[in-house]
Amino acid sequence: MSEDGGQDPLEIAFRAALAARRETFLARLPRWFKLLWLLIFLGGIGVGCVTLWPVSDGTSPKVDASEATAASEPVGKETAEEEAAPSVNAVPAAEPAVAPIIPNSDAAKAAIAFNDATDMASRMKAAPDQDLSQQVGAGFLPQIGADGRKPWIVYARPFDKADPRPHIALVMVDLGLSRIATDAALRRTPAAATLVFDAQSDALSDWLRRARQDGHETLISVPMEPLDFPRSDPGPGALLTTLPNADNVSRLEAFMQRGAGYVGVTTLTGSRFTSDTDKLSAVLNELHDRGLMVLDTRLAEHSVVFDLAHRAQVPVAVCSRRIDADPMPAAIDAALAQLEYEARAHGRVLAIASPLPVTIERLELWAKDLAARGIVLAPVSAMVE
Repeated sequence: MSEDGGQDPLEIAFRAALAARRETFLARLPRWFKLLWLLIFLGGIGVGCVTLWPVSDGTSPKVDASEATAASEPVGKETAEEEAAPSVNAVPAAEPAVAPIIPNSDAAKAAIAFNDATDMASRMKAAPDQDLSQQVGAGFLPQIGADGRKPWIVYARPFDKADPRPHIALVMVDLGLSRIATDAALRRTPAAATLVFDAQSDALSDWLRRARQDGHETLISVPMEPLDFPRSDPGPGALLTTLPNADNVSRLEAFMQRGAGYVGVTTLTGSRFTSDTDKLSAVLNELHDRGLMVLDTRLAEHSVVFDLAHRAQVPVAVCSRRIDADPMPAAIDAALAQLEYEARAHGRVLAIASPLPVTIERLELWAKDLAARGIVLAPVSAMVE
């Protein structure tokens, strides 16, 4: 109150402002209600911060192999199309792995230097070696030399197994029938990759010779009876379970004398034949007597190639996977990344691929920096068990 009995102007103004505040909607709400809403509001802010804030467990984030590859290449129309069409059979992404520590020994260094040499083609033995060839009619069959040398060893691409790096054997199959596909594979596939030529190719001898000149180790694929024969026809001269063993061996020899310089035999059709113990044993005995190896492509679930090869003392290598079962760029990249992971985990791995344009392209890019990632490509002969 003022001295003259009137009200202080400041007090009058304060009371007016207080009255105006109490007239608002918020002012009429109970204090406990406003406190409750304040707590809810602050809780919502806290949840949002936890969601958006990056959480780290102290380890590096896992990156899918296909995403890592895509991130290192220019983004364009092809990349957008690949992302828009996800693969239904994509290989699971490989776990990231650190390149192994290479032992710092003279032997390890020498093995690495040998396997990384660029003049490997000049180190390969000329084929055919007369001492390893048996003339049959107009052709030649491989044979064990008088000194005990075997074709699968003599014709192998040189490789030092003392190399401590993980080994990946890459086998390109289905070659020799398509000139365009075969030529592309020869020009662009790494020389350390093994090439498999169809024994029914009209130019088998020429393809084998050219591949060897380029430094590739080679095998021939002999047609054998599939599970759904005769609906699926492996072609003329195929080895069949309905034929006597002697006839199948004769057919095998007819294919083998069409070229020279290969280290062994495989089949990409014989899912039924490779499950027949009696018929396959006759073939493996012939390979043993001629000093050749066999590649088990695991065509059939009940294939007996591996077990019978050991019984017949035939060198055998076993395929682990096919990298282009899903012929999409992202799926192939993921399969190649998985190969690296398995090689680091187990020391070595063997995979096959087809000469599809997309496969050749992805392989060419993948192999460029393989040595820098601490992995070496090995020929199939180096994977013998």
